[in-house]
Amino acid sequence: MPKVNKLKTYVVVSRILVMIMVIAAIFILFTMRKTTCEPGELPEKYIHEPTVTRFDPGVFEQRRKDILASLDADIVILSAGARHDFRYLTGFPERRGIAVIIPGHEKEYLLFVTPREIYTVMWTGEVYGLEGAVEKYGAEAAHGMDDFNEMLPGLLKGKKNIYLHGDDNRITDAVENVLIETGQQAEIRELATVLHEHRVIKDDWEIAHLKDAAEVTVKAHQYVLQTVQPGLAEYEVQASIEYIFRRNGMAPGFSSIIGSGPNSCLLHHTSNDRILEDGDLLLMDVGAASRGGYTADVTRTIPVNGRFSPEQRKIYELVLKASDEALKKMKPGHQMLDCHHLATEILVEGLYDMGLVPDTSSWWQKRFYIQHRINHYIGLQVHDAGDYGFDTDNRNEHILTPAIRGREIKTGMVMTNEPGLYFMVGLLDGIHEMFGHLATEEELNAFVETVRPVYEKYEGIGVRIEDNILITEEGNMNLSRYAPRTVEEIEAAMR
Repeated sequence: MPKVNKLKTYVVVSRILVMIMVIAAIFILFTMRKTTCEPGELPEKYIHEPTVTRFDPGVFEQRRKDILASLDADIVILSAGARHDFRYLTGFPERRGIAVIIPGHEKEYLLFVTPREIYTVMWTGEVYGLEGAVEKYGAEAAHGMDDFNEMLPGLLKGKKNIYLHGDDNRITDAVENVLIETGQQAEIRELATVLHEHRVIKDDWEIAHLKDAAEVTVKAHQYVLQTVQPGLAEYEVQASIEYIFRRNGMAPGFSSIIGSGPNSCLLHHTSNDRILEDGDLLLMDVGAASRGGYTADVTRTIPVNGRFSPEQRKIYELVLKASDEALKKMKPGHQMLDCHHLATEILVEGLYDMGLVPDTSSWWQKRFYIQHRINHYIGLQVHDAGDYGFDTDNRNEHILTPAIRGREIKTGMVMTNEPGLYFMVGLLDGIHEMFGHLATEEELNAFVETVRPVYEKYEGIGVRIEDNILITEEGNMNLSRYAPRTVEEIEAAMR
């Protein structure tokens, strides 16, 4: 074939290939646009059908019986002022309400609620009213809120053991005033401690709600993996996550933490106002709250551009190793802090190998990197009520003292597993302020001089991996396991 004809053929074929590539690119872009959702649209994989009812009267009736069995109460009074405990006892979701339980009385369970009146509905929206309190929420009798003070003397008459909630100041004041006015001798006892112990072990209905909340939270994380890119603002990522929550009929269980770049090192960064840059890590600590009010708490840390840098990968895989090993001790037969101390040991060993902890016997050198314990309860609150078996206020004592192990882990607990490392910009410069009372200036200066060349390689990298763990008879179940966790899973999902 003549060279001219070959050239013409080559040009024609090249043009055809270019046209095919352009058409393919347009198709891909159109498809991507469709998956990022036009208003009202969302791919089916991001929709979750709830598996449990918003309210189950039998669950709450049994719950009240179980709690009464733990008390020697003549009367229990609890209002919505003790918000989460009130909901745990009653399931009643309105902002105003008072529950009165009188064991053995003809009407054992009373609710005082906001009556349904037209002006109330006009200003605050629909309320359940007296009929709803009985028909839907299981009260044996219901009264208006304004009737409570008038009825209280009669309710208290002859009662010796009165259980109230320490956060319920108005109820406590009202009861004490009646006792003073009538001269009645009675003992006021604390209800919260008993309620909180019951809240530690979740029943099947609660577990179903926590599973639903975790599932929707996982879907939100999966959605970000498909849509995040440099140039977005942190609040845009937050909006995408919370859209998935709302689209599935749920709300955020707490303020979303969306930290990019240096903000990934801030433990409770909620301003969410930075622009994501190529090369950033993005830490997302978020949780959907189910229709019954139970919140998940799931954190993932991902590279904005879809690829971990070598430094990011090294820190990420160290945190992931700590998470995986800690999970092995989150089961019956271990105690609350066993998993935390194992995770800490792994993190410190890794930091030592990297040249970031010169002396692993130094408390303050370890404390420089270990900022929090890895587990807390979740439920109606993101840090749910319940005793851990140690002084939770003294963080400096328990997070680095292996002898402090906490209470026994039991079937039905639901808790987080969330190790993290945070190389905050400028943190080394604050070391004298942090530990000047524990080490000499010479020791601190020597630490900074030794560590700084390595630390600066990782400065601005913050990694936390957080999962929601149900304790079972056999061991545990990771409720958030379908949110990609490994480097390979994350990078593959982002491709």
